[in-house]
Amino acid sequence: MDAKITVKSRDAQGSAGARRLRRDGWVPGVIYSDGTAARPVSLPKHEFEQMLRHHTSEHVMIKIQIDGGKEESVLLKDVQHDALSDSVVHVDLQKVAMDKKLHLEVPVELIGEAEGVKNQGGVLDHLLHYIEISCFPADIPESITVDVSALKLGDMLTVKDIQIDASKYTILLDAEVGVASVSIPKVVEEPVAEEATAAAATEPEVIREKKPEAEDKKAE
Repeated sequence: MDAKITVKSRDAQGSAGARRLRRDGWVPGVIYSDGTAARPVSLPKHEFEQMLRHHTSEHVMIKIQIDGGKEESVLLKDVQHDALSDSVVHVDLQKVAMDKKLHLEVPVELIGEAEGVKNQGGVLDHLLHYIEISCFPADIPESITVDVSALKLGDMLTVKDIQIDASKYTILLDAEVGVASVSIPKVVEEPVAEEATAAAATEPEVIREKKPEAEDKKAE
């Protein structure tokens, strides 16, 4: 847990105050704590976004100093981004007790090149992108890595196959849930013959005008 950031208390509430903070280079945030009222704070936008770029997960532990006070450990609980610019617009932080386990979701990262993809023409399917675990705050991982190198065509890795330190982490998910698999590529056949038949069926019938009987007799 090496991420540190200095924040400041804020009094401004509402959307107008939040917009003013963002214009001045700050991000509005809230620190939640069990048994006490939520505390509004402001985080330096550039410094905070730079910190996020060094983490694969947004659920990380960071140390903060509020108004230059003592360091506190908080969990980065939720980060809201602008839909157009993707810049950070709001942050939720949660005070945690370092001696109590947390339940949280972390990303699942696949590593290695599957045998079934490399030599058998298969396609790797990433089935589980996040996994819920329980651990102490100091042990929160950036991600859970899963090696798919041994996967052959038709094989599947499930939660029970994940190699993880059981003394630190408990996976809170059914053991049979799929994590990754190698499948046969789907081939979409073009219905050429059917399209041709359908086109022929829809062509307008050519009706030729029949000559009057009188003209037919004259021709005889």
